Order: sequence, then C-alpha cells, then structure tokens
Amino acid sequence: MSALDAKLSAPDKNNALVRRLSTPIAVTVLLGLTLAFYHGLWLPDLVLIKRDAFRFFLPLKQYLIERLATGELPQWFPYEGLGRSFIGVTHTGVFHPFTALYFLFPVHDAYRASTLLSCLLAAGGAFVLGRKLGFSHTAALAAGVAFALSGYVVSLTDNLVYLYSICVLPLFCAALEKALVSSRTWAVVPAVVWTTVFLNGDVQTGYYYVLIALLWTAARAPGPYREAGLRLALTGGLSALIAGIQLGPSWAAFANSDRLDTASFLGQALYWSVHPLRLLTVLTYPVGADADPADLGKFFFGSPTNGLWSESLFLGIPVAGLACLGAWYRRDLKVLALLGGLALLLSLGQYGGLYQILYRALPLWSAFRYPEKLMGVVSFAAAMLAGAGLDVLRAGRGHPAPWLGAAVLCLGLWFGLRTEAAVAWTAVHFGAPMTLAAQVTGSAGTAFLFSGAAALGVSLVAAGRERSVLRIEWLLAVLVAIIMLDLARANSGAYHTGPVETATFNPPLAQAIADREGELAPGRYRLITVRDGKFFAPERMFRLLGHDANSVEGRQALALEHNAQFHIETVYYYISGLKEKLPSSIGTDAAARFNVTYYIGRHTHLDDPRYAKEVVARLPEYDRVLFKNPVPAKPRAYLSRRPERVVSPVDPKALFTRPDFRNGEVDVIETAGATLTGSIVGGSAAIERYAPEEVRVRVETPQSAVLILLDAFDKGWTATLETGAELPILRASALVRAVVVPTGTHTITFRYVTPLLRIGALASLAGCLIGLGLIVRERWWRHPDRGLP
Repeated sequence: MSALDAKLSAPDKNNALVRRLSTPIAVTVLLGLTLAFYHGLWLPDLVLIKRDAFRFFLPLKQYLIERLATGELPQWFPYEGLGRSFIGVTHTGVFHPFTALYFLFPVHDAYRASTLLSCLLAAGGAFVLGRKLGFSHTAALAAGVAFALSGYVVSLTDNLVYLYSICVLPLFCAALEKALVSSRTWAVVPAVVWTTVFLNGDVQTGYYYVLIALLWTAARAPGPYREAGLRLALTGGLSALIAGIQLGPSWAAFANSDRLDTASFLGQALYWSVHPLRLLTVLTYPVGADADPADLGKFFFGSPTNGLWSESLFLGIPVAGLACLGAWYRRDLKVLALLGGLALLLSLGQYGGLYQILYRALPLWSAFRYPEKLMGVVSFAAAMLAGAGLDVLRAGRGHPAPWLGAAVLCLGLWFGLRTEAAVAWTAVHFGAPMTLAAQVTGSAGTAFLFSGAAALGVSLVAAGRERSVLRIEWLLAVLVAIIMLDLARANSGAYHTGPVETATFNPPLAQAIADREGELAPGRYRLITVRDGKFFAPERMFRLLGHDANSVEGRQALALEHNAQFHIETVYYYISGLKEKLPSSIGTDAAARFNVTYYIGRHTHLDDPRYAKEVVARLPEYDRVLFKNPVPAKPRAYLSRRPERVVSPVDPKALFTRPDFRNGEVDVIETAGATLTGSIVGGSAAIERYAPEEVRVRVETPQSAVLILLDAFDKGWTATLETGAELPILRASALVRAVVVPTGTHTITFRYVTPLLRIGALASLAGCLIGLGLIVRERWWRHPDRGLP
C-alpha cells in the first residue's frame, strides 16, 4: 500500500474510484449518443447523398485513390474546365490523414467514415475542452452533445472540408490552453491540429484560427503576454511550416485566380450571409421542412437563386438559455462569449456591416467567401457556454421563471401560427405563394410547440433543483436528455443519406458514349451538360429521396465532377476560375473550338433540327438527351492555320463572337516577344501519349508553326523538344496552351509540376523536424537520470 493510499479513508477511496470511473463513463455515453444520432454514417449500404458530398467529393476522392493506388501523385485534374491543378485547389485534401481511409474502404464508405470521425472529434474535443475549463463530467458531456448535434455541424456533413475544420476547433482550443500553461513543447500539439485544417483544404477557417488563437491567448494566458505571444508564434509558425506542402500550391493557385480582384469579388464573398430572420431558426426549427430549399431561400432568407448554405443553424432554447446562464456567471469564460458574439456579427455579412470592414482592412480576408461559415464558431461557443451553464444550474443559481416564460411564449406562437390569418399575412408580407406560406407557418408552429415543450422541461428541472425533489444527478441526466432529444428532433433531417446504389450505378448516357467511342479516357473529346435551374426525376425517385433526387439526376446527366468517375472530360467548372472566361451560354461552334464533341441537354433542344439529327441516346425518365455537337470539334492538338499575335490579354467573350475564330480559321496567341509565322499549309500533329501530368505530341511541319493544345494554360506546365530544349508556353484563345515549333519532325512533351509543391514539401519536412526536435529535447531534459522535474 502506498503512502497516499494509507492517508485515504475508505469513503475517500470510494470517491477517488468514482472520479476515476466518471471520465470513461461520460466519454462512453457521449460517443454512444453521437454514434446513435449519426447512425447513417456507419450503417451499411448507405451513402451521403446531399450536394457536395455526392456530386463533388466522391468523384474527387475516387480520382485521388485511383492515382495513389498506382503509385502516382495526382497533380493535375483533367476532368473539369479544361483541366486544373489538383493539389492547388485545396478541397482535394491529398495530404490529410483521412486519405488513408480510402485505401481501406470503398470511396463512399471512406467518405462517410471521415465524416463520422469528424463528428466524433467534435463531441470528444468539446468534452476535453470542458474538463480543462473546469466543467463537471456531466457539463462536459452536455457541451459535447450540444456541439456535435448542433444544426451547423449536422448540416456540414455534406461538405467534409468545412465540417472537419469546425469539428476540431475544441481540440485546438484545449491544446492551446495546455500550451499556455505547460512547457513550450506543448505548442506542437495545437500546431498539429491547426495543420490538419490546412491539409484538409479549409484555408479560410485556418485563417480564422489566427483570430481565435489571438483572442484565446489574450484572455487565457496565465503569465506575461510576452511569453504567451512567443508560444502562440511558435504554434502558428510550426503549423504554417508543416502545412507548407498544401499551403505552397494553394498560394500559387490563389495568386493566379480572380480572388485578387477584391472589388469584383466582394459580391461573391457576401452572398452567403446569414439573413437576420434566420437567427430565429437558431431557437426553433425546422421551418418549411417540406418546401423547396430554393424557394425557402428566395422568399424568406435573402438567397435569390439558391437554397440555404447550411440547412440548419438550430441550437434550441435549452442550449441557448444555458449558454446565457454560463456567460453571465462564468466570467472567466468571457473569451467564449466574446468569440461567439463577434462570430455572430460577422456571419451576418452584408447585413451586419463588420464583415465589409474586415474585408478591406485585414490582409487576405478578401480572398474568402461564406460569412455563414462563422456560425460554426457561434455553435462552438454556445455549446461550451451551455456546458458551463449546466454547472451553474447545478449550483442552484438558475431559476425556473425565465424557462417557463419562454415555454409560454413558444406555445402562444404555436397557437397563433396555426391560424389562416397567419398564413395570409406571411404570403402578403414575404410575397410568397400561399402553398409555401402554409408550409412555412405550419412547420414553424410545430417547431415552436416542440421548443416550448423543451423549455418547459428545463423549467421543471430548474424547479426540481430549487426544491431538491430528486437527486441532482438524476435531474442533470434529465436535462442532458432534453438537450439531446431537442437537437435530434430538429437536426436529424439535416444530414442526408440514400441507398448505396445511387452512387454506384452506371449511367446509360456514359455507357452510350463508351459504346460509340470504344474508350473512356481523357485527351480525346469533351462534353457539356447544359445546366438548368430545374431538375426532373421520376416520381418514384422523388418519393425515395425527396429533393436529394436532383443528386441522382446530376449523375445521370454526367454533370460536373461526376464525369471524373467515368473518365469523361467537361469544359464546365465547379471551382470558379473559368466562370467569366467561359460563360454558360457558349455556343456549339465556340465549344467545338475547345474539343467539345458531345452535349447533354433537355428534350426541348431537339426542337432545333441541328441537334435532332445528331441524337446519340435518350433518357426519357430524366428528360435528358445525348447528342453529338453538330459542329465538328477541333482535335485536342493541332497546328494553327492562321496564328494571330496580340500583346494584351484577350477578352474571351469578344473572341467567341468572331466568325473567323468560330469557324476554326484563326487562333489568337498572347505574346509580347515570340515571332509567329503566317498561314501554313500542310503539317500534322498527333498525340502519342496523354496522361494527366504529361502529354507527348508528335509534330511534322514544313515550316515553323504554332502547336495548339486544347488544355488549360497554367504556370505549372513546361514544354520541351526531344532534345531537351525548352519551348515557352503561350496562352492561346484566352484559355489554352500553344508553343512555337521549329521546322521538321519533333516530339514536344508537356509536363506538369504543381507550383511551389517542392518548396512546400521542404517546408513541411523542416516543420516536422523542428516539432520532433522539440519533443525529443523535452524528453531528454526530463529524463530521470538528469534529476530534473
């Protein structure tokens, strides 16, 4: 028996045992509740089907693992636009640890596992932070439930990049808290967490982490600010170095994007602002649950052309009320109240005013979009303060009257919204159709009824605490159950799953192209899916999936990144970049100039006899038809018959209207120094090898000629002759690549290396070595043989 055990009485020993068991019990309960709520992320034969999870990330991750499985690092993505950098566009998350999951599971299951792990990290991180801030086990458990099941987190299951970065925020704050009070070596831990945010692709939230870390350090540093500042600088510096392998290519891509034009980008940046009316849905939800999301956004929440960015922002009256209680009594947690309030104001974007000020005042702030992303920080701060509020209530400082008042108010609103007068007023005030107004008022009334019931439940718990009706442990368990049920009721519909077959079936139109071409591979032809704001799906599909049926329609129509799964290239884009240069109204003749061989559109296109005679296949159930471009497409590589030299950048919209460009006669080459030949007759160009990062073209020409390769111009590409001599790559037709080839027979090889990838990799290596060195040094100095503490 140790000396410490000898000093403990039997009751003390029992209490110590209870304390030791409390943490694993609380963590088990927390993770169990989280797993139960997110059952759609681990049950078999399901797939995340909503928006980006289905149409964007699954195809990208499939391309990633296809290349990695063959030992290749994917640096170029040929299937979108006219090709683009793969690593430079941060969303791909090539270097994030979750990439290992794609070696173990099918792509759709690996993506679900990544999403589930993020949600579990949210719950566990909030628990850890709560304990570090002095919360009881029950309060930390409540904070974990409130955060992991908050509307914002649940909604972001359709976008892993943004989900992960907010889910690890509690872990980052907990690690930073430890780094401020322990040795400097602990700065490695928050640096690693911060690094994973960058590696997963969310540079914007990684940037917000700077402001969060500054506020946290200023409010929580126990010692001199100079020492705290040094530790924060060490954390930030290490994170930037370790993440260099992603930040370097991302900076190169950003420097060549339209985001440098802050004036023209402001509208895009402010588009997804939180409408002030949506703040009501923080307390009561769902509103208009069965309505079309686009209509809901258009008539009620200030989104004229799209639905809502995050489907739910719901926290509920119990969480919001407890958060107010925690903010009032736990003044040591003022950093959370300040952080949450500031993030709420910034999330209002164009409605709040502060976002525009920072847009112009803070470096690089103008590069980012989506003010609504800051609602994740609001949810984090509210969940943590709610945990603190539970401990306040436990201490007997909360009173039932405010909760009872909230319950009465909600029940009164429920009664009022059930009336026809409320429907009529809503329709007139918002200019909404009567059907939509009835859906919104009816669902809002029901939501207020449930919120009133939850508030009433909390008031009964508070009253029971005042009168000691039950043991405090039972009352707190009831309170946690109320929070759990309230959040689960409202937010369970905000993450969307469907049968796995929706992500694995082979679209008939893709098969029709394969039957016609004999091979589905890049470098031969491109496709355009004519985009339409409406979607058309069979009734049986709509009954099964609701509005998520448009995801299946997108796969049937080979829209956007779905093409990558079938090795078909499209000229359209998801990540902006070609938006201004290649408008959606591009005609068939201009599209043919960029190797567009096929179109997919509505059956109404067959009213034009040019399209009607080129039909390849039909898909009546989805109102889709595949037809060949009536204008013969230019081959991927060819010798320009009439190159035209210009010094200044070309306006693509003006170029597309020129008859001599549309008919394939002229190619406009941007160059200040190179000398171009006149019109040529004869000669040939043929692609010998076409791979994502290497294209080899054999050219025979009786005179110096301009070789056009109809792939995107990008600074990472180089071109060399068979002798190794480098040829300058020029921009042609505003979008593609060209080189001047000397007389004779030559083999020109285009190779792509992601800009700043090697420098970034060296920075990452240096950061890892520094972090490892700090850890080894700490262990060495604390070795018992040195007699140090």
